[in-house]
Parts: sequence; C-alpha cells; structure tokens
Amino acid sequence: MTAVARLLDESRLIVTAGTGGVGKTTTAAALALQGAIAGRRTAVLTIDPARRLANALGLEAFTGRAQRVPTELFTAAGLTPRAELSAMMLDMRATADEMVRRYAPNAEAATRIVSNPYYQAFSTSLAGTQEYMAVEQVADLLRSGEYDLVILDTPPATHALDFLDAPERLLNALDNRAVNWLYRPRETSTRDPGYGAKLLGKGRQMVFKSLNKFTGGPFFEDLATFLQAFSSLFEQFRVSSRAVQALLRAESTQFVVVTAPYPATVREAIHFRAQLVERGFPFGGFVCNRVHLPVSPVEAAALTLPLRAAGVPEAVAPELASDLAGLVADHTRMAERDAESLDRLREVAGDALDVVPLLPEDVHDLQGLASVGAWLTGRGG
Repeated sequence: MTAVARLLDESRLIVTAGTGGVGKTTTAAALALQGAIAGRRTAVLTIDPARRLANALGLEAFTGRAQRVPTELFTAAGLTPRAELSAMMLDMRATADEMVRRYAPNAEAATRIVSNPYYQAFSTSLAGTQEYMAVEQVADLLRSGEYDLVILDTPPATHALDFLDAPERLLNALDNRAVNWLYRPRETSTRDPGYGAKLLGKGRQMVFKSLNKFTGGPFFEDLATFLQAFSSLFEQFRVSSRAVQALLRAESTQFVVVTAPYPATVREAIHFRAQLVERGFPFGGFVCNRVHLPVSPVEAAALTLPLRAAGVPEAVAPELASDLAGLVADHTRMAERDAESLDRLREVAGDALDVVPLLPEDVHDLQGLASVGAWLTGRGG
C-alpha cells in the first residue's frame, strides 16, 4: 500500500500544499476521486478559480456550495465509485457571513455587520482572509457529518508556508494597537473604569475631523463604527482560530506536499516539510508529479527493420530510426536527472513518496484523474 493509499483510508482531512505549477490542484482532485472509489463520501475544496478542474470533474463551473458529480459521468468514464464525490470552490464572502451570523450576539448585530461596506471589503480582500475562510469552510464540511473525507487544495504561493501563517497574520492585524484605539473605550479613572471615553467622544472626534480632510469624507468614523460593531466577534474569531489550528494538527489530518522533479521545487518541498514538522503539523508524504520514468535503451539500427515492416519507406527509415533513438536518449537523461530529485526526497521522507509519471496527455477529464489516482495508489504502470 502506498503512502497516499494509507492516507485515503485513515484520514478525515488531506491538505495538498506546494508551490504553483506542480500539479497540486490535479493531485487534490485525483485524491478525491480515489476516496470516492474506495467508498468514502468525499468533498474536494479548491481555491483555484480556474475552470480546468471543474471541467475535469464534469462540472461546468464550481460554486460556493458542494456540487455532487453526477453518477452518469462516472459511468461514461468507465468508473464505479462506491460513494459520492462532491466539489466546491471557496466562497469567501458566504463563509465570512456564516461566521458572523454564528458568532454575533443577535440577528440585528449580524445584519448591521454584514451590510457595512468596510466588512464587505474585509471579508474578501484583507490579507489572510482567504486562507482563514478556507479552513473554516473545511471545518463546516466535517461538522456537517455528510462527508467521511475532505480534500483541501491550498492556493499556490511562492512560499507555501504563507497558507499556514496567513490566518495568524489576519488576527494580529485585527488586534493591533491602532485598530484597538479606533474602537475600544479608554480607561481614565477608577471612578469610571473602562468607560471614561466613548468611541466617538470629543477627543476622537477632533482627530477624525482632521483625518477626514485628507480622505474627503468620514472614512475613519465609518471604519470605527464598523470595528465597534465587529469587536464583539473578535474573541469568537480567536476561539475559532484556535479550533482551526487544532484541526490542522489533528491525527486525522495529513499534509501532502506536491512537487515536481526539478531542483528548485524539490528544495522548496523539502523546506516546507521541515517547517510542517517543526510546527507540529502532520506530514503525510510527498507526491512528485511529471516524473520521467526510465525506459530501455535502444539503438537506431534496432529500429530500422521494425519501421520498414510498419510501412516506412526504405529511404526514410534510417533517419527516422536515428531521431527516435535520440529521443529515447534524451528521455533517459531526463529520467536520470529526475531520479536524483527523487533520491533527495526519499532521504527526508523514506517511503512516504508517491510518483506520478509524465503522462502522454494533459489531465482534462475523469479518466485522466483516475489515471493519476492509479499511480498514487500503486495501481499505475
């Protein structure tokens, strides 16, 4: 059993991570398909808005709600999953709205927050929001009881650790001293502890009035009003953040680091794995995509007769045989280069490495995803 096959059997959450362009999203979809084939109710959540993955799963486009892949699409592809497969794309605004409604003290406060224009910008644009909401959405899927396995495809990044750091940066941004000054009352005396100066008291009003001359309107006053309304949720966000961090470190969660057999991406993958282990995140293994597998060497002379037997003209066969032998030699050199990259990965991960070869066609449908999944689970070849 491959490392990936074990993860599909034992995990509740699999997080695919890595730099962009290494086939991470395709790997996530292939894992999800294998989970459904194995009989686990599976959902895959992607943050990549590209239509390519949706089309590969037979869907026109992803939405913010889980969409079940129709049975007839599996049948047409010659596949017979024993459980349902669903897919969705992160809807940051919908996830944020749901969190506000869940944590707000009452429905009126929730409505006041979600209708505020600053909240609308915060819920979709503030750095770290996307990553925070992604894991919140995963937690919702797991809490629903509708899925046995959830696959989270993390966003591509120059530094893959950005995904793990972003939620903490978001909370730190919301809790810094400047933001606190905007919305928190100031303690001035023991006779009036904690309420000596109201949010929009005279001192702040004078500052806001001066600042508004530069912004052309009541920008800071409106922002302070939003933060005051939102402040009631800050502690809940902290509690939720701790729960999210616990989910990412749970034994039922595994991180799969996806890479390609190039020196730079392998170095990045090894670094990411080290950081995962150092921070206490469970490392499930490496997946290395687009690997040149070794082939048997061939001489041009050995190809000439088969080519002529196949109908290639006698005058053309020797030159074509030479070109084909050259292609095999080029492939062999690339396979040797890729083997060195695989050796580096094995040095740090041992058997926790699964290889997907460079396939003859781009993965664009369920059959292609099934082919990738077969290699990941030890049935390729």
